[in-house]
Amino acid sequence: MPKVNSRWDMALLAVYGALLGMLLAMMEQFCHAFCPASWHYVPEGDLVAHVLIEFVVFALAGATLLAAIAAIRNWLGGAR
Repeated sequence: MPKVNSRWDMALLAVYGALLGMLLAMMEQFCHAFCPASWHYVPEGDLVAHVLIEFVVFALAGATLLAAIAAIRNWLGGAR
């Protein structure tokens, strides 16, 4: 069992955040592909570029969010 004042690993949480962001991007693309309410939506330009940009943005956002949460928790917790 970890100690109460143990530090959170920012790098590991950033990886988890990136994976979570990519999962959310996949879920959004699945909904665009298979939900009838989204069938009228067609992005401008190349579809592959659109999907890849969304994957990168969601991954960066998830990694940044969870790394920031770990940094704030470590800073406020006074962990050594």
